[in-house]
Amino acid sequence: MYEMEVHGVNLDVLTNQPVIILKDLKSNRYLPIWIGQFEATAILMEVQGIRPSRPLTHDLLKNVIDSLSARITRIVISDLRDGTFYAQIHMSINSDNVQIDARPSDAIALAVRANVPIYADQAVLDQAAIVNEIGEEEEIERFREFLENVKPEDFNKGES
Repeated sequence: MYEMEVHGVNLDVLTNQPVIILKDLKSNRYLPIWIGQFEATAILMEVQGIRPSRPLTHDLLKNVIDSLSARITRIVISDLRDGTFYAQIHMSINSDNVQIDARPSDAIALAVRANVPIYADQAVLDQAAIVNEIGEEEEIERFREFLENVKPEDFNKGES
C-alpha cells in the first residue's frame, strides 16, 4: 500500500464531472477518481476549511462515529474492478479493528474530516495511476492555480 494525499479536485472537461486527484507521497504518481458533485463539494469544503451552518452527511457520520467511541484509523482505495473503484474505511471500535466497504469519495470525505491517512493498493495504482513526466510542471502549476481559486459552489453549475 502507498500513502496518498488529496492533491486536488477538478472538473473533467469532457464529462463536466468532478475528479479527485490523489498523489503518492513518495513518487510522481497521481490517481484520478471521478466522483459525484456532492462528494466533491464535501471534500473541498473540508480541505478549504469552510464550515457549513449545519452538518453535512459526512460531518454527521463522523460525529456518530466519534459519539460511539470509535475512531477512523485510515482509508484504503482497495480495488478497481470494471472501471469502479472500491475503498475500505478502517476503524477501531473498543480495541477491535473493523473494515467497512465504501465508495472512495465517501471514504475520502471522512478521511479529510478525521485527519487520517489515505492509502492506495499497489494493484489499483498499477491499473489507474498517471505518472508525472518531466516537462509537465507548467500543466501542474496551472492545475494548482485552479485549485487555489475553485470554490465548492463551482460544482453545482448546471443543476436544477
